[in-house]
Amino acid sequence: MGVLKNLLKVVKWILPISGLLVVALGIVMIFISLDQHEWLAIFIGIAMILSGITELVSFKRKGKEHRTKTMVISGVVAILLGLFTTFGRGMGLLEIALPIIFAVWVISASIPRIKDALARKAEGSPLWVFMFSFGILGALLGAMLFFSPILSAFVVNYALVVLFITHGINTIILFMPVKLKWVKNKENTQK
Repeated sequence: MGVLKNLLKVVKWILPISGLLVVALGIVMIFISLDQHEWLAIFIGIAMILSGITELVSFKRKGKEHRTKTMVISGVVAILLGLFTTFGRGMGLLEIALPIIFAVWVISASIPRIKDALARKAEGSPLWVFMFSFGILGALLGAMLFFSPILSAFVVNYALVVLFITHGINTIILFMPVKLKWVKNKENTQK
């Protein structure tokens, strides 16, 4: 158990780092031209991998009553899609697959947010409204991306800016209770 606690102390900082990277991705996407897909795909792949790791770490940090299989599935899907996007061969295939990869990633990241928001609502947390809103918006955007390739091409290049920035902010918001819990546990062990 001590090894796991030490690992979580080190890994807990992945939440805000991942959030900041996703916000940075959103800002960078404002300035990327349509002909720079390869660079964009690598950056997005790295963001997906970090997002997946964050999801798996969050699963381990949550109490057993808040853990869901969708958190693990979301983390694994994000890591696999990130690896494919970052290290996949064949730029033509990647350009075709990127809108679908985005859609699957957005949907798989939104479902656990919705479930977590509902659990936080039951606890009386005021953050549930923001998490639920971002989860619903993400799921709706993911569904639209999946079924409309033309919209997907547009969204991949421009409209995802807003989604990435809000997802990053949401991840940073999720870090706050983790940080507070870690500080409380540290204070209790020192007494």
